[in-house]
Amino acid sequence: MRSVTLLSLLLLVCALPARAALPVTPARALLTLAATPAGLRSQLLAYADSAAASDPVGAGEALGYAGTSFQREGRVDSAIVCHRRAFELLDSEESLLALVDQLLLRRGAGDAAEAIRLLTAAQAASERSSPPALVGRIAWAHFLQGGADTAAKLFAVVEDPLLPSNEWRFRMARVAFALKDYHRTVELLLPVAIRARGTDDEVIELLEQASKEAGIGPRVQAEVLRGTSDRDEVELTLAAALGGRLLAITASDGFPLGGLLVPAALPPRSRTARRGSAAAARTPALLAVLLLAPGDTLASGDSLALALRRHGITTLMLYLRGHGASVNASCPSPDAWFDREAALQARIALDVRDVVRGVRRATPVDSTRYLVVGVGASATMAVEAATLDPRVKALLLVSPAPALVDRGLTRARLAGLGLPVFFQIAPDDFDATYAITDALYQAVDRSASHKAESRAGGRGLVQFRYDPALAARFLAWLDATLRPAAPAPAKAPAPRPTPPAPHRQG
Repeated sequence: MRSVTLLSLLLLVCALPARAALPVTPARALLTLAATPAGLRSQLLAYADSAAASDPVGAGEALGYAGTSFQREGRVDSAIVCHRRAFELLDSEESLLALVDQLLLRRGAGDAAEAIRLLTAAQAASERSSPPALVGRIAWAHFLQGGADTAAKLFAVVEDPLLPSNEWRFRMARVAFALKDYHRTVELLLPVAIRARGTDDEVIELLEQASKEAGIGPRVQAEVLRGTSDRDEVELTLAAALGGRLLAITASDGFPLGGLLVPAALPPRSRTARRGSAAAARTPALLAVLLLAPGDTLASGDSLALALRRHGITTLMLYLRGHGASVNASCPSPDAWFDREAALQARIALDVRDVVRGVRRATPVDSTRYLVVGVGASATMAVEAATLDPRVKALLLVSPAPALVDRGLTRARLAGLGLPVFFQIAPDDFDATYAITDALYQAVDRSASHKAESRAGGRGLVQFRYDPALAARFLAWLDATLRPAAPAPAKAPAPRPTPPAPHRQG
């Protein structure tokens, strides 16, 4: 049975595009073929067990993917088992970091000590004297064991490469606060607080304590407000330039969602319309819900939103939870996604329905059908949103990049939907997205769908800025795909009955 399975995988591998970014291994083939996370893990673990002796590298790869799938559902213990076995087989830095991050998250008895032992051995074997990824984790593990002094000395060696990460800033601030270096704590935390718009309770509590001890409390609070306001001012300027406005919508679970609403441009008014006749009534515009990719800003989608506006389509560019204006204490930053990606992706798919209701209250839109746009990693959520709401009639997937362990799930959902899908790939995203785009395209109704590659530069949504023809090509496809339903022919009036002849009396 195992030989038949492997033969089937090899045949599928040969059928995949020759330009795929990564060489296709049996484990990687399973990522695209498995239709559910549970099914994927079962197949990966079965392959790892069968191939551990003959193909230890392939078995380790399969175990790493299984561990990633477990951790995305918050199943830390199962993830640790898989990542530990993967590290034993692969002895790679990638498998080591995956294991250590789960150990330091669980913080069970002996977890920090095991992390320090493994990381220290890897550092000694490294060609670099102080690899930031290793030394930073050693420092954090020492802090969790109560060694703030040791952690501070280690962090000092690798501080510069770690500073761009908000999570590492927070960790270094924890160490500085423990050592009563309150000014340094404030310096590290202030950018983190501003990015989270003051919603990260843990950051704000530590920042308030440190600023109070440093005697600069009110000034720091004002800085957080000013920094948040400055970020809003940039987005307000963009909203005005696009003829739109920033929109705040409360999701059905109470989470605050933020985005930019760009209403469809009004058509030229005819003489009849100016006289206020019935012809003046406008047909509600088609709505496009655009899920920004993680890391994108509203400016990333300005060219596409403007093209949709001019074409008579209303667009909501929505920040995902933990990004931009879509933050609160339960998800204040992108770092809050760690180990609960599956739950947040499912919740964002529900957010799409919630924001459609919010847009309808703000501006007239067609309530019977709408378009969802997914970009990069948000393509996964766009596809799931379409499975939840039959009013989604088409999808635009821009440089789709589902997480590796979500590839098969996304493909299976698209196959089950049967919706028309337009795939747009940028050359700068080519290596990362061509293979999965082709696999997704093979799963949809190809007679109604389209796959296009840009010849200009740019990544993700930005490619529309460099080549206006991209939006024009997509809109032509959309017009052909979502033609307005032909009105039902008017029924001819029934003939009037012939009155009876008058009765004559003889």
